[in-house]
This record gives sequence, C-alpha cells and structure tokens, in this order.
Amino acid sequence: MPKLTAGFMFSGYSDYWHGASGRGETGGAAFAYYGRDTTLRDLVDQWVEDSWTNDYDFEGMPEDFDDNDVRAAILDSFTEAGRADYNKGTVCEFSREWDDCNPPRCADCDAFLDEEHEEGCDTAREKETEFVEIEDCDDDEDCGESPVAIMWIEWGSKDE
Repeated sequence: MPKLTAGFMFSGYSDYWHGASGRGETGGAAFAYYGRDTTLRDLVDQWVEDSWTNDYDFEGMPEDFDDNDVRAAILDSFTEAGRADYNKGTVCEFSREWDDCNPPRCADCDAFLDEEHEEGCDTAREKETEFVEIEDCDDDEDCGESPVAIMWIEWGSKDE
C-alpha cells in the first residue's frame, strides 16, 4: 500500500490559485479557511476534515487510510518549528500576515480598531460607544471572503 505524503500548495485568496493536476487520482487538494485568529491546529483540523468531505479531490484515496493517517502526513511535512507551533496552538503565519494587511474595521463605518467611529455610525449609536472595538468589526471567518490555505495530500498512482 502506498504511503500518504503531504505538501503545502498555496495560501491567499482562492481567485489566485491555479489548481493542480492529478486531483482525485494520485492526490487531492485539502482546503482550510483562515482569518485573523486561526491557529495552525485549526488549519490541520480543516485539512483533515476536507480530506473526508471533499469527494472530488479524494475519491481515489485508498480506503485503508483514515483521518489519523492524513493528520500524520500533514504533520510529517512540517518543520520542527511548525510541529511545535501546532502543539502550542500558535496562530498560523498566514493569519498573522493576513491580519497585518487587513486590520479590523467597524462593519458600519469602516473605521479601524481603537479609532473613533465616523459621525453617524449605527454601531456607535446602538452601543453608545465612541471607539471601535473588535466586536464592531466584520466577521472575517466567512468562507466566501476568507483566504484559503491548500495542502496537497498524495497517495500515489491509480495503479498502485
């Protein structure tokens, strides 16, 4: 039986991903969405889950493999520092980089976190508050607008 292996493919907005050949035959692309507080463990959990719910990419994966095998392959692909971050529950580097470029803003007036709401802001009026708090901000965990991290899970050729 072939061994599962994994390798990082892409992070960012899915519009910029160009796909992969052999999807569903020799391997599959596992998808995980992230926002400003996503940990590496969160990503791994999503990749493992996607490997069992994504029929297109994982239809050809031998039935002998289970979620423990997928998780082990992903963790084997990490550096020592990556495995340490996974074990500690550290916010992943993709989230930190994305957060640097996309600071929290008020969902109504678009003012930045800890700044004053703009005049006439509904959130400021409803909460009777002057400064933007994290609760006032857009929910960046919406999968339709969140960036994605893609991990390639390889099980070998169809003939093996």
